[in-house]
Amino acid sequence: MDSESRSAELGADAVRGVVALVDRALPFTTLTCESSPATVWWRDVLAHVRAGADPLEPWRSALRTQMGQRHDALVPGHVPAAFVLQWACEVAATPIAYAATLGPWLMVPSAGGLGAGLGFELAPGLNPARIVIDPAATSLEVDEDPAGRLGRGHAAYRALVSGVVAAYAPDVRMGSRQRWGVVDDMWGTALRLARGAAGESVGPQPTRVSCCFIYALPGMRECAACPRGGR
Repeated sequence: MDSESRSAELGADAVRGVVALVDRALPFTTLTCESSPATVWWRDVLAHVRAGADPLEPWRSALRTQMGQRHDALVPGHVPAAFVLQWACEVAATPIAYAATLGPWLMVPSAGGLGAGLGFELAPGLNPARIVIDPAATSLEVDEDPAGRLGRGHAAYRALVSGVVAAYAPDVRMGSRQRWGVVDDMWGTALRLARGAAGESVGPQPTRVSCCFIYALPGMRECAACPRGGR
């Protein structure tokens, strides 16, 4: 890409403006620059992973308990394991994909590849309700090449999540197809939702690579994009 296609990195005020624009386009999740004591920072998750810990285990455990109470049944461990990994990847994919789709922005909440500018907070249902962006630790630049911008955004997203995904250690077997399929599926979902918010035609939802296993819960069935659909 030639130098005229990109501008110099923009400042914190510009980050706040893009965050506000993306927030207005999000249907269910809040994107904000305001953190709180409940904010979980991605840098801390990654630091625990690198130290050999499993920082997402309490989230999985709480979700499994909540699902069991809601459905009055013993919940297989692979259901919360899938949901938590999906939601963790969604946290990273959403701001990058929306910024790159709604405008000419490459917005990466990372400093030194550690995700220092990215945080999230959970709703009572234990899904991410707020995604937090720290403008001081987020890079933002204009890239006028749509394909190049999305490609760079995708690469930045994978760099943010790869360490956590590779070390993800639920108490059930999770093969590489499921694990890395979640990564690709969550980027594709975020991009599809962003394009819809931008007024683009997105067509039917494509079949996923990974499975959320929602059908394993009483009274539930496969979603429309389930990879089991063709079986």
